[in-house]
Amino acid sequence: MLLQIEIGIKRMKKWLLLIIFGVSFSAMSQDLVLEWDFFHPKKEKWMDLGTKGSVQEALINSGEMPDPFYGKNELQFGWFEEYDWQFKSIFFISKEQIEKEFVELEFGNVDTYAKIYLNDSLILETANAFIPHSVQVKSLLKEGLNELNVVIVPPVRFHKNTYDEMGYRLPAPNDVHDIAIAPLVRKPQYQFGWDWALRINTIGFNKPASIKAYNTNRLINHTVRTIELSEDSAVLEFEAHFSVKSNEKINWESELFGSKEVQLKNGIAIRKVIVQNPNLWWPKGHGDQYLYHDKWLFSSNSDLVDQKELNFGIKTSELIQEKDQWGTSYYFKINGRTIFCKGGDYIPQDIFPTRVKDEDIVSLVQDMADANFNMVRVWGGGYYPDEIFFETCDKLGIMVWEDFMFACAMYPGDERFLQNVREEFEYQVPRIAAHPSVVLFNGNNEVEVAWGNWGFQMKYGLYGKSAKEIEEAYNDLFKKLAPSVVEEFSTIPYIHTSPLSNWGKAEFYNHGSQHYWGVWHGKDPIEDFGKKIGRFNAEYGFQSFPEYSTIETFSDSSDWDLSSDVMKHHQKSYVGNDMILKHAKKLYGNPKDFSEFVYFSQLTQSMAVSMAVAGHRVDFPRCGGTLYWQVNDCWPAPSWSSIDYYGNWKALHYQMKKDFEDLAIVAKYNDLSNIDYYLVNELPDTFESQIKCEVFDLEGNEVANIQLSQMVNGQGSHKVSFDGLKKGLTTNNRVLKFTYTDKNGLEHVRMFDNLPSEYEKASNSDVNFTIIPDGPRNARVEIENRKFVRNLWLYSSKGKMKFSSNFESFLPGKHYIEITSEEEINYEDLQLIWL
Repeated sequence: MLLQIEIGIKRMKKWLLLIIFGVSFSAMSQDLVLEWDFFHPKKEKWMDLGTKGSVQEALINSGEMPDPFYGKNELQFGWFEEYDWQFKSIFFISKEQIEKEFVELEFGNVDTYAKIYLNDSLILETANAFIPHSVQVKSLLKEGLNELNVVIVPPVRFHKNTYDEMGYRLPAPNDVHDIAIAPLVRKPQYQFGWDWALRINTIGFNKPASIKAYNTNRLINHTVRTIELSEDSAVLEFEAHFSVKSNEKINWESELFGSKEVQLKNGIAIRKVIVQNPNLWWPKGHGDQYLYHDKWLFSSNSDLVDQKELNFGIKTSELIQEKDQWGTSYYFKINGRTIFCKGGDYIPQDIFPTRVKDEDIVSLVQDMADANFNMVRVWGGGYYPDEIFFETCDKLGIMVWEDFMFACAMYPGDERFLQNVREEFEYQVPRIAAHPSVVLFNGNNEVEVAWGNWGFQMKYGLYGKSAKEIEEAYNDLFKKLAPSVVEEFSTIPYIHTSPLSNWGKAEFYNHGSQHYWGVWHGKDPIEDFGKKIGRFNAEYGFQSFPEYSTIETFSDSSDWDLSSDVMKHHQKSYVGNDMILKHAKKLYGNPKDFSEFVYFSQLTQSMAVSMAVAGHRVDFPRCGGTLYWQVNDCWPAPSWSSIDYYGNWKALHYQMKKDFEDLAIVAKYNDLSNIDYYLVNELPDTFESQIKCEVFDLEGNEVANIQLSQMVNGQGSHKVSFDGLKKGLTTNNRVLKFTYTDKNGLEHVRMFDNLPSEYEKASNSDVNFTIIPDGPRNARVEIENRKFVRNLWLYSSKGKMKFSSNFESFLPGKHYIEITSEEEINYEDLQLIWL
């Protein structure tokens, strides 16, 4: 009893205030959000957790544990996985609450293996961090104080004997623990370690838990399906999922479609409607992102059950896989129209999911839209995004390719595991499919290609019976269970894995999806990014270091050396720093110091991915899409990202903004000295583009020019032929400038050069810049240069600024860049660097 009083005293203060002022909790809300304490196994004392979070975060916040991102501090966090963790919540239940028909305990998340006790009775065991867990608890509650106890066992302890029982180990190359059990665990796989992530296996609750009291039922999930679509009508199905799995009749009132009595079947109601002359949801650039707004009210015997406001869209998506003149196609049709997909792969935004705020997600999706994405792939080693992610993609017209959360390992197929995964799918599929932005469900990331090509059989001794069990498990999970659930709850296409074809042999690039890693993990020259092209390129990339302000958050200047322990620790790729340096030297010369290496790394990454995008866009319609690896980071470190952990755009993201424009001039590299230029168009419009090509020397003198008209007939590419200019461009110290018009007659400008690394660069005396303030968080930078400036990088030594353009090349003259900042701009922090 003394322990209960000690833990619950701060909770009781809240209830005492309510009692003093004569306000009952139930009069304010029927939901009670729980607060937690946890028992420190080393110090043997109880500590505050709050409403959500991990024990790691709690001890970081208390000061006991250091920032795991700094230096090699990650290595101090292994001990968390050596203990079972106890959590306790003491809460007050009012008479009004306990007299409700149903009182339900709901956990938004439990991470991961837990036994849960209410007033000393075991009420729930959990084994999946990807779904909420709920249980009816009225019979165990008492008026007044109640006690909830949770014991969470870390995965490595929970599964310490599992492989002995199985008789073999499942391959899990990214799990860096001695006991690599990641495939057995339904929690984010990247937390076990990855080649861009630290290992921190969080323990706790990533979302709040609450007590919910109600009399009839409550809505817990819903989905929307476009069943049929024609020019003048659409047939939709709405599906509502309720907490109490009853089979009663219920009245469903819709502001758009009126009232209808529907029959619940095991707590699920389905309603079909016809929409005349529907307004369609289209991907960015192809039309409006029309969203219908509706309000649903559910009632039973005139009593309100629940209500919900929602947005939904009308669209169809098809994945086209057909034999053709090249091999096997892989492209998307939205509302019957072929869409070339442009974007990148999205990973979790933090190693600690609770740190990611809604505004962080909105900001990152907006960054994608600002760089002209029309698709993002949610990668399968993280977690299923929250509603705000899909809602923002809905609004901005960014198609979502959604992986199920399996990546780069082999998974079990026993009945218990499959049932666990079924519950996961049956919750996540309808929730996610409700959003018009979602166009594909993908079973896993690189599981099949890993089994066929990564040497798992030899490394893990998997032959005969064990190999057969693993292959049967794959089929049961990804070719039977997953597609059956997708088909049950949605009309969205499903594919069992990505990629469908491995990189390597020439024929591999002619069939299905492709993850091209021949430069990074192979020995291909960098220009092969634009030559070895799959039918749909769902992964490819090149690493870079983040900007200096980000590097300073995890290292001291004394660590700024590629051979330092800190830099080696943060570089999780086995070939990372050497691979960056190898290609940077070829393109830009030997960096004189670490700071210049960072700059060169970003330029090299930008060049590599730009080569790929140009090749992919020119290859349409053979190529159906291009998604580079990766958009973002989960901690500050060198990686393949185009946006660093703190939201700073790298050179790559600025480059993608130009390469992904609906109408763009792109440079296709035949080799490093032989480049062709193409006008590429993504939209179905027909118009005439006026193109002007000019060649300049480094002093800004025009040495040649040509003007031509190009008829653009919908999606495709057009080679810009100018043999005379191309010959002039190959001469040393020449710069090419394109000016071209879009369908509205607006002019676009792109600069290209192919200067040798030893060219005569502009000196500091050749460049002046002036800052023109426009309020505390906005400014305009005027750059005046007397000589050509190549790849000028404008940055803040404190970070967290965005620029209208960056890493630009400028002919002599005056040029302007707009700045926006989250904080008041300190102009002394602004710096310039150029080649």
